[in-house]
Amino acid sequence: MTRNIARSAGQSRPSSHKETCKGENPIRDTPKASTTTLRPMNSSGPGHLPSKETIGDYLSITKPAIAGLNVFVGVATMLLAVGLHVLNVYSLLLLVGAGFLAAGGAGALNCFIERRTDSRMNRTKSRAIPSGRISARGALALGVAFSIVGILLATLLNELTAAFIGLGVFWYVFIYTVWLKPRTKWNIVIGGAAGSFSALAGWAAVTGSISVVAFLVAFLIFLWTPGHVWGLAMAKSSEYASVNVPMLPVVDGARTSAIYTALTNAALFPFTLGLFALTASTENILAAAAFGTVLIAFNARFLVANLRMIKNPVPTNAWRVFKMSISYLFVIMLIVVAAHLF
Repeated sequence: MTRNIARSAGQSRPSSHKETCKGENPIRDTPKASTTTLRPMNSSGPGHLPSKETIGDYLSITKPAIAGLNVFVGVATMLLAVGLHVLNVYSLLLLVGAGFLAAGGAGALNCFIERRTDSRMNRTKSRAIPSGRISARGALALGVAFSIVGILLATLLNELTAAFIGLGVFWYVFIYTVWLKPRTKWNIVIGGAAGSFSALAGWAAVTGSISVVAFLVAFLIFLWTPGHVWGLAMAKSSEYASVNVPMLPVVDGARTSAIYTALTNAALFPFTLGLFALTASTENILAAAAFGTVLIAFNARFLVANLRMIKNPVPTNAWRVFKMSISYLFVIMLIVVAAHLF
């Protein structure tokens, strides 16, 4: 649920909203034509278990890094809601299971829907569906099953959590993948809200309600997602253009996209400082000061990379921003939660 969050965050590095957190170096890697042949799921014969390779291929279309980042955001928000000592292990395990299944199901449905586009892009044509290693029908079945089971599992926590997880799946699959992505350059701005539901689900899982802090974490995901995806889109703009996907760099060019990307990423600096100040524990001032210093230093480093991209919006600089943004959300949430607990 966070492509989009996301494509996401394994695995705190999202595997690529893909929009993926894994990819080739746009300058040094030379795309190779896929030579993989079809490997049926029951390749050992009727009644036999699928091979490890086939299981791995089915797992890959769930985009486990993105699913894992969504789960991490949900768990982090749980800890902000009730703290470490009050957290119920049963609720934690249910949220992890429901969140991973639902986000993985949404990822598989995204792969199913975009299979023809993926087959025409160097970055994605070696994925399991376009390369023929698994069938489109199998991917669709897996995506639907995982999504439904994940939502149903969330009902064991409460209906509000299940509703947020269900909304995350719906938003990513239908609002972003089906509707917005092929139609508008602002696709990820609106579609990026899919990942925000993981934060709301995490808070609701242990409180049965939502709060200002939950909305702030959700907005953090919303604010982080466009800059993350645009960095990838800038590095791979020629591929998106070749399949007529109107990502921002394809429509407005590299320099304008670099400015928009840097502005959204720069906005994260004051926003994360505010979130930190609101949630950090005041019982240990030295610990809070140490965590705050790390937060500022990490944001400053990210800001410098974005300024370099504005100065010279070439694919290598965009790729550097994209790679840094992969770990950004994980590190920021880790710092915020640690300052809250300690």
